[in-house]
Amino acid sequence: MYSLMPGGAAVLRTTDGAIVPMDPANSDCAAYLEWVAAGGVPDLPPQPTRASLLKQAVEQIRHERQPILGVLDGLQASYITKDDKPTAIVIETAKQALRDITKVDLSACETLAEMKAVVLARYALIASASPALKSAFAQAVQ
Repeated sequence: MYSLMPGGAAVLRTTDGAIVPMDPANSDCAAYLEWVAAGGVPDLPPQPTRASLLKQAVEQIRHERQPILGVLDGLQASYITKDDKPTAIVIETAKQALRDITKVDLSACETLAEMKAVVLARYALIASASPALKSAFAQAVQ
């Protein structure tokens, strides 16, 4: 009749799909609490699928890399202005690696936390290419 929702702030009433907030002043919540007091046991919250975890990880990667790319764009422009082509090329290579980071192999990961750890390791690898990149990554994540 009810299923727990992740986070515990609400339950799902399975008979009609209503989300019931855990607020005792709410009549639906009061009915749920009465049901539990009478011996009712809610189902466990639905577990995310691997596909939904991968989708969430890729969305987070795209969101988190944007400020880094923005800082690198400005940094690259300043090195081009200084006629420092080798550093500008290093920055362009890092920017391409960031664009490709959504293709990192997450097949061995079972949880979102494991996926984040793999991506963070890739960020660290990209940033380690030069001191300028380390500084740019640090500036972007502040």
